[in-house]
Amino acid sequence: MPSSSDKYVFRSTLGWVWFGVAVVVCGYLLVDMAIRGGVWDAFLVAPWLIGVCWLVWIFQVSPRIVADDDGARVVNVLRVIELPWSTVETVRLRYNIEFQLRTGAKVTAWGGSSRRLHKSLKRRSAEDPAEQEAEALQRLHANSSARSGRVHRTWDMPALIALAVIIVWIAFSLIQTGGFVLP
Repeated sequence: MPSSSDKYVFRSTLGWVWFGVAVVVCGYLLVDMAIRGGVWDAFLVAPWLIGVCWLVWIFQVSPRIVADDDGARVVNVLRVIELPWSTVETVRLRYNIEFQLRTGAKVTAWGGSSRRLHKSLKRRSAEDPAEQEAEALQRLHANSSARSGRVHRTWDMPALIALAVIIVWIAFSLIQTGGFVLP
């Protein structure tokens, strides 16, 4: 069994691809704006494009499950939920991994792999990554020491701070340009 310093991180790998595409496209548009319109114009357009990258990050890359011997940390969209193993009754795989708590509540993780859904069982892969992740979490849960603890829910502060900066920057851009300009 791994030591408590060993952490398992489960997140969608395709999210990184979408984020990379968003960064490349938005970067290209910013460079194009700086060349054709000027650096000031690119500065005023930048928060809109950064906002697109932020949305892709929040929905595709940020959601994850970080687990070790002590518990699991579920990072969903703008929320972070700390789950000590003593508060978890079962870990199961539906479409995504779901933690059934001893209180009866459910926590569904947006991060990690999703179950592959195919119409025929012949087309279903023999090794579904979501099933492997669920089994790893079930093993960690089964082999954990039953320390007391409670579920702790917080906001994803770095993501919210980044959103606040983007909103202020957009407001500044709108003030500088006189608001929305329609053709």
